[in-house]
Amino acid sequence: MTGAVARIATITTLLLGIGLTSGCNVVGFFGAIEAERRRTGKTEVKAEYEGLDGQSVALVIDASREIYMTSPQVVNAIMVEVVARLQANADIESIVQPQEVVQVMYDDPGLLDRTYDEIAARFGVTRLIVIQLDEFRLAEMGNQYVWSGLAAGNLLVIEADSFIEDDVRLERYVNVTYPDRPNTTVDEMTGQEVALELLRRFANRTSWFFYDHMERYPEYRTY
Repeated sequence: MTGAVARIATITTLLLGIGLTSGCNVVGFFGAIEAERRRTGKTEVKAEYEGLDGQSVALVIDASREIYMTSPQVVNAIMVEVVARLQANADIESIVQPQEVVQVMYDDPGLLDRTYDEIAARFGVTRLIVIQLDEFRLAEMGNQYVWSGLAAGNLLVIEADSFIEDDVRLERYVNVTYPDRPNTTVDEMTGQEVALELLRRFANRTSWFFYDHMERYPEYRTY
């Protein structure tokens, strides 16, 4: 019997023995392994969209009115974080800096009401990334004692140099939550901690589509 076969036989015998003594033990054994994998595990994920390679890029965020009223700083913070990740990891030729995007939006407040191709032309880019930010909250309305952070929005990638008008080549809905443990109270964690982790996760999720990366649980969990 070869060494590999012997090891398999030994493991099989061990598991059968565990199963004969207690089926619950088998479940507990594998449950513990899965729990440890989730606590410390990572997985490699390939880029889903490689069309930014060698292109000029602009990112704009179209947030809901409620977000602009309650958390106006969130929009710029997400833009800064996503742009930084794309600059560091994606093989792009150039990207419009957040401060320039903010200035253009200030000078031209109706820009987001135009077609995607017109927005891309305003920034002089071949790829336009649009994040339609629907929600960014730290707790559910009316509950000031328990954190229930949620950041959610739709991500679009438009290839402005296409022969097709407003050619959306990628569309994904991103939804992240924090804290991971239910019923985390305001005595256990500050609002700033919740906001920063939500921001980090949302920025990761929206930028990870564009480059190979490692994800760890619970960030690669399906929400």
